[in-house]
Parts: sequence; C-alpha cells; structure tokens
Amino acid sequence: MKHIKFTLIAAITMVLFACSKSDINEEPETILSDISGVWSEYAYLCSDGYFVDISDTGYNMYYEFASPNKFTQYTVEDAEKKEIIKQGEWVYNAETNVAHVTEPRGWNLDITFDFGMLNDSYIATMKIKGRTPNQSSTIKVKRISQ
Repeated sequence: MKHIKFTLIAAITMVLFACSKSDINEEPETILSDISGVWSEYAYLCSDGYFVDISDTGYNMYYEFASPNKFTQYTVEDAEKKEIIKQGEWVYNAETNVAHVTEPRGWNLDITFDFGMLNDSYIATMKIKGRTPNQSSTIKVKRISQ
C-alpha cells in the first residue's frame, strides 16, 4: 500500500512540474503593454456599419505615440511632408486598453484599442471618442514602427 501511495504522489508531482514547466517556456500571444510607435489607418467604419478600406488611397491618418508621452495625429502630403492635425500627451492603461490623449486646446481623446495580428504585424481597431461627434470614429490601424 505504501508503494502505491508513493507511486501515485510521484506521478502527480511529475504531472504538476511538467505542466508548469511548459507554461513558463511558452511565448504569450499578442500582449501589448505599450502602444508606442506609429499606427497607420487602413480602414474606417462607415455609417452603414461596415469598414471601408482606404489603404491604397493616400487619405489615411497616422497616429504617433512617441515615448515617453507625446502624441501626434497627422496626414502625409504628396511631398512627404507631415500635416499635423492634433498634438498632445498620452497616457495608456494596459488593463483597460485605453489611451487618454490630452490636447492643449481641450480637444481631448479617449482611444480604446482592440489588438490583433495580421501577417506578423500588430493591428488594432481603435474606437476614438472625442469631445464632439465629429471627433469620434472607429478605425482599423496597423503598427508601422515602434
């Protein structure tokens, strides 16, 4: 009877160590605790409830979250010159996936991120809530630099 108990305890211990050891070595799936970098818009949610692809139109917006906390929203003109739309400071809460952007004129934004992967690139759906309905939108973005 002692031999059976010892064998059973040894087997359970081996199973527990085997499970915990494999969990330590596994890479996490998409986990972003930091949104820093440049995100390029490639689609927007239209009023009919579907996303419109604008990736090849040249009308996409860029959202730059520079470290430590500088935010810039801009477009790029034909001459590769940035046309700045909004600037401010950002704070990101990784638990809620919400970035709060404070703009000097008070046109602050709350941006909720829903992350994903596409062809080994980070993508996200950004739900942008501004202070007016015209500032609010839902877009799809791709991280193009960190």
